[in-house]
Amino acid sequence: MLRRSDIDHILRAAAAIANHTRFVAVGTGAVIAIQRHIPVAMMLTAEIDLYADGLADPEPISDLIDASIGEGSRFHLTFGYYGDGVSPGTAIMPEDWRSRASDYTTTDGAVTAICPSAADIAVAKLCAWREKDRDWLRAAVDAGIAPLAAIEALARAALPPAAPDLAERLRRVDSLRGT
Repeated sequence: MLRRSDIDHILRAAAAIANHTRFVAVGTGAVIAIQRHIPVAMMLTAEIDLYADGLADPEPISDLIDASIGEGSRFHLTFGYYGDGVSPGTAIMPEDWRSRASDYTTTDGAVTAICPSAADIAVAKLCAWREKDRDWLRAAVDAGIAPLAAIEALARAALPPAAPDLAERLRRVDSLRGT
């Protein structure tokens, strides 16, 4: 179970490795960072997905994060959580997600992570649609962290070409009703 103090540790480690202090966090870790009173079912992750913000090619830093503090690294084995270096295309979210994003800054003020809204993360999980994503979505809807109406509205928004088609996205939203 990932906590904000773990996120701070991962962000500080990523900054030290990459000599970069501004990242984008996507996935469950981003919601843990910005949301208060999260159900335990939504915190069941050991990683935060990150990429360096403001770079034309963040991939080298993502690779460095994976190699140094990623899954299976000494960092992961020591602390039980890790940073997952990802790319900007990893989470399929509405094209205007940054307009709803929040900055999360570590308690020491050293590192900032741009965190998409819970509803934007929910759309990414709706697009991925793995079992763990469906479980997370049900918990988010039940807790009111990502209201179904907001998810549906964003599922209708402009999404990258890799997203499932609109009819499939809406079918997935419908399957969440009554959770």
